[in-house]
Amino acid sequence: MNVRIAGKKELLSEEEIEAFLRNTGTTLARRHWIPDNKRTSGLFVYDIAVDLRTLFSVSLNQHDPEVDLETIEKLRALGWVDSENIFGKCLVLPKEEREKVIPALAHALLNWRITSNQARTFSIMETLAVAVCDNANALAGAIRAKLIDEGVDKLKAKPIVDETAGAELFVTLPCAAYIVVENERADALEAAEQRLIQLMQSFDYENQC
Repeated sequence: MNVRIAGKKELLSEEEIEAFLRNTGTTLARRHWIPDNKRTSGLFVYDIAVDLRTLFSVSLNQHDPEVDLETIEKLRALGWVDSENIFGKCLVLPKEEREKVIPALAHALLNWRITSNQARTFSIMETLAVAVCDNANALAGAIRAKLIDEGVDKLKAKPIVDETAGAELFVTLPCAAYIVVENERADALEAAEQRLIQLMQSFDYENQC
């Protein structure tokens, strides 16, 4: 492989190529290893917002249509119901069809799988805890980290799972290996899945306004 700097004819030596890749954080190969062979570690937190007002609806707003007129008529023929939400007139997926989608959606949100793990040492990346709430502040407080000052210019993040923050918490058994908890349970993910199903099924999609 010949490597040149753009605009120059001279080839880079092997040492110059290695220095360039190291200093710029780029790679010529498909695999891009972490510098100095260091491994990353820690706990990962992510948030998912499900807007029930628009979850099973298609907007009919003429100024910002989501589908064309032909598709709208096809949806009506398939049983989609004319309704209205906070954003205006819309079509809503029939209840019998929602009953099929909701369990699959709840299952997919919680039971995700790793399709690729490029780490040399495999990690199953298990789910430790799930918080469910319609209040963003309570949700952020339920699973959080607290910075602890351990000396000069040295801070440590302590993970916290807080049942008093206002959200419903579902704590799995592996969580106890990382955080001091007393409410872990073997069926935590199944319970969280059923709670999501209950919340999505109990929402009145046809009569929002």
